[in-house]
Amino acid sequence: MSGQVREFASPQVVLASIKVHDFIELVRTQINVLIDHDQWDHNVWQVGHAFVTKSRNIDRRVLAFYNRQATVTRWHQVVGEPLHPSFIHFAKAYIRWMQSAKPFGFQPIRLRLEALQLIESSFRDLGVEPAIENLNVAVLNRAVEMAREGVGSHRHYQFAQNLARTHNFCLERGFLRNPFPWKPAVRSPTDKTLELGVVAKEWRANRLPSPEAFHALAHVFRNGVEFQDRLFSAVTAILMSVPLRAHEALQLRLDCEVRSEAKAPETCEMIQTYGLRVWPGKNEPPQVKWVPTHMITVVEEAVRRLVEMCTPAREVAAWYEKNPNELWLPNELLHCRRSGYVPLHDVGSVLGMTPRATANWLREHRLSSDRSGGVRLKDLTDAVLPMLPRDFPVFNGDQTQHYSETMIVLFRNQLSSRGTNPSVVMQATLDAFIAWLGSSDVKRRVFTRWGFTEKDGSPIRLGTHAFRHWLNTVAQLRGMSEIDIAKWSGRNIAQNKAYNHVTPEETLSQIREAMLNGRVVGPMFEAAQVQGINTPVDRREFLDAQIGSALITDFGICVHDYSLLPCQSHGDCLGCSENVFVKGDADHRAKVEKRLQLSENQLDQALRAVGEQDYGADRWVAAHTRGITRQKMMLAAHDDQSMPDGTIVNLPDGALDNEVAMALRDREALGITHGSGSETELDDLNEQDALTSMWED
Repeated sequence: MSGQVREFASPQVVLASIKVHDFIELVRTQINVLIDHDQWDHNVWQVGHAFVTKSRNIDRRVLAFYNRQATVTRWHQVVGEPLHPSFIHFAKAYIRWMQSAKPFGFQPIRLRLEALQLIESSFRDLGVEPAIENLNVAVLNRAVEMAREGVGSHRHYQFAQNLARTHNFCLERGFLRNPFPWKPAVRSPTDKTLELGVVAKEWRANRLPSPEAFHALAHVFRNGVEFQDRLFSAVTAILMSVPLRAHEALQLRLDCEVRSEAKAPETCEMIQTYGLRVWPGKNEPPQVKWVPTHMITVVEEAVRRLVEMCTPAREVAAWYEKNPNELWLPNELLHCRRSGYVPLHDVGSVLGMTPRATANWLREHRLSSDRSGGVRLKDLTDAVLPMLPRDFPVFNGDQTQHYSETMIVLFRNQLSSRGTNPSVVMQATLDAFIAWLGSSDVKRRVFTRWGFTEKDGSPIRLGTHAFRHWLNTVAQLRGMSEIDIAKWSGRNIAQNKAYNHVTPEETLSQIREAMLNGRVVGPMFEAAQVQGINTPVDRREFLDAQIGSALITDFGICVHDYSLLPCQSHGDCLGCSENVFVKGDADHRAKVEKRLQLSENQLDQALRAVGEQDYGADRWVAAHTRGITRQKMMLAAHDDQSMPDGTIVNLPDGALDNEVAMALRDREALGITHGSGSETELDDLNEQDALTSMWED
């Protein structure tokens, strides 16, 4: 025997390693995404050109195919070791293939790459050769454990899902030597918008601006002197009034203002309306977002200020659009076009630099003066024009919008202390706005510079999206319908929930307010609507006693008072008399429709079981039939055009688990009936008939 080991395979069977090799070759030679073919062997891919990020000048984005221990500096220098040679080419092919199949933004691609880095690190940690065909359960489970280190539950879940996608990709294509099913043992993070308690309340509060933050920004808007304070406080004034994303406000067009007329619903009089024409993110169509009446003057002033402040930069942008291959010069240097030279002492006025900074800049760009002491205008032009934005004159990759047509356009370095360059224009970036509003350096924050803090003295922390969350929460509190909130915000209605931070206490107040205003339907509310001289209790007190809580369920809102009794319906929210819902609530309607389909399928199964004479099946038929009936009643209420959206609905024929109903049953058990007692007692009981009617089956 020679001792040589050979791998036997049928001619009809293609080894996993060969499939992986063919896949890598296909992607390397046939798919031209993210990079050019000649850059395949680079371990750091420069991919900034492949992405357009709204209101951000990010050209230097990299994908570093290095192990988990490697670090990438802010200047995109990578320190560490590349991925293992047996793994790195598959990683490159997987990233490139997935991006060609379904393009994503840069951050999702980063998550995919980090999942691959976790797998490679897990291979090495377990002493297994890091070849993708060797993937097994132990490697994936170890990768899930590594993913938990130093991250929260949401990011851990994202890593786990990307690991699962990588496994499924390899399993479907036969890349594994020993195929196996696998799912990560990581639960989806709980929806914090539905949680209760102190922690959930703090989470909601942190998503919204505090009153101190509002007062501080209003003060800066009125009293700011510095350029960036006046600019960004005007942007925040717009964000406080209209639910825009920050980048949408930064890329508003010069002709964004829209004025019209509408009929006031309260007085039926025609009033002047004012809105902003917006091109929303997330592929939503252009729309006009109307400004609340009491904020119109503030937004008008903010827009007027932004237009005036950015006029000089906009004019330079318009000049470049007409003269694309020439360098803009100030009026006092226009004579230099005839001579072809710019005096050395005047170069600084073109670049907005001090003499020393100008000398360094010329040296860095290898520009020198001639014998007359001037710099060739052509050489200066060739050095300055590349400093314009990458897609200039197109703004943010949108072919229908130019810099000269954009409301907020700045000169280079206009927001810094390095000196404004009047010959180069740029956009106001989201990063600059974020740094002004809530920089990681506390001293740079606008609140710190102006001496504002929270009520307890802690620094004010505020993100650019907080204004949008606040406006959506206010809209929910004021009873705006889900579809109107989605349209006003420029997003899909299914995303409303993430922006709704109405607390259970506020929901409770909304229900009580609706009851007082008569915007309620159902037997629960009929007793409070009884009119008479001798009402047994004050109407508001009765309502407060009836509505003890406001807990969100799949079937609506539970208003049971748990301080008196635990749930007497054993979780049967659908059949409970203390369940209410809001007419027009799209989320509630979607849940009921989904549950109705499930209930109808369960009813079919129960009917088949009855036909097979299964013991107890008839009880399930009765239960499912009653549930389906009540779910259809809910959907009918949503479709009722005579009932305005926002009405609180309580279905009839609910289970009698309310404290009032229980007290009435106790009276009957004690023999207190209409036929006994004095005439006064009889009158009192007759008045209470209205109370009992809402609990009759």
